[in-house]
Amino acid sequence: MARAAGVSQSTVSFVLNDRRDIPVAAETRERILEAARSLGYRLNRRAQELRLSRSTTLGVVSYGVASHPFAGAMLAGMQSAARAAGHVCMVIDVEGHDGDEAVADLLDRGVTGVVHASAGTGPVTVNRELGETRELFVGCWPTAGGTGEGTVLPDDREGGRRAAAHLLDLGHRDLAFLGGPAGDFAAGEREAGLDDALREAGADPSRVVRLHGDYGSRSGYRLAQEVFDAGRPTALICGNDQMALGALLALHERGLRVPDDVSIVGYDDQEALADAIHPALTTVRLPHREMGLRAAELLMKDPAGVPHAERVDCPLVVRESTASPR
Repeated sequence: MARAAGVSQSTVSFVLNDRRDIPVAAETRERILEAARSLGYRLNRRAQELRLSRSTTLGVVSYGVASHPFAGAMLAGMQSAARAAGHVCMVIDVEGHDGDEAVADLLDRGVTGVVHASAGTGPVTVNRELGETRELFVGCWPTAGGTGEGTVLPDDREGGRRAAAHLLDLGHRDLAFLGGPAGDFAAGEREAGLDDALREAGADPSRVVRLHGDYGSRSGYRLAQEVFDAGRPTALICGNDQMALGALLALHERGLRVPDDVSIVGYDDQEALADAIHPALTTVRLPHREMGLRAAELLMKDPAGVPHAERVDCPLVVRESTASPR
C-alpha cells in the first residue's frame, strides 16, 4: 500500500489509524485511502478501538424515529455525520417504551456517546446514569432536565413567526390559527411565533381566531369548517401539513379557492404531500436531517458534551397556496 501511494509505511499507518495529531496533507491522505480501496483493504475498526481505547460507535436510542416516514431523515443525518468522522451509528428503537434498557445495551458495547432521538417534540423518560459517557437529546428532552442544555430542537418559534410574517407581508390581517393540541410544546412555540410576528407588524392579536386540534387531516377539516361557520378569515395558519390538507378540503367543499379566496400555510414540509397537492402548499420545513447531522457533530466534537440548547433553523418554503388578499 505504501508503494502504491508513494509514501512511507509510517504515513500509511498514521492515515489508516486516523492519527489527526500527525499532520498529513489532504492530497496525500486521499491518495493513501484510494490505494487502500483499490487493494481491497478494510480497516478492523473494533481492533483499532481496542488498541487506541477509543470508540468509533455512536449509540442512538430512537423513540419512534426509525419507523417514522419523515423524521427518519434525522437518522440519515446522524449517519452522514458519523461516516464523515469515521464513526458508525448503532440504533435501537424503543417506540412505546422508556430508553433505560437500550441505553444499558449501548453502554455495554462501549459507544462513544448516546443520542436520544424522538419523532415528536416532547420529553422522554431516561433514568439510566451514563457516568462519563456523553449524552444528547434531539427532538426531545429528558423529563427531569427540560429543554435546556444538551438538547437539539427545531426553532419552532421562529418557524411560526416566519409563517405569520409571510401572510402579514402579503397584506393579510384576518387570520385564523389552527394549531396542534393545547399544551403541546411545538404548538405553543409556533403560536408564540405568531404573536411575535403580530407585534412586529403592529397587528391586533385579538383579531386572530385560535383553535386547537390533533395534527390530523380530519382535525384540520373540522376546525376549518368551524372557523368559516363563524366568519371569513383571509388566511389560515395550520399546525402541520396534514391539518392544512384537511382545511383545504373543507374550503373546496365550500367553493372557496386557494389562494384566490383564502391563503393557507402548513408546517413540516412533508415529502410527497406539501408539493404534491393542488395548489402546492406554502409551509415551514422541519429540519429533521439537519437536526440529526448537528446532534452527531456536536456529540463527536465536544468531549464535555453540549452545554447549551441548540436550535436548528426552520425555513419557510413558499409555494402556491398563499397570495395577497383580494
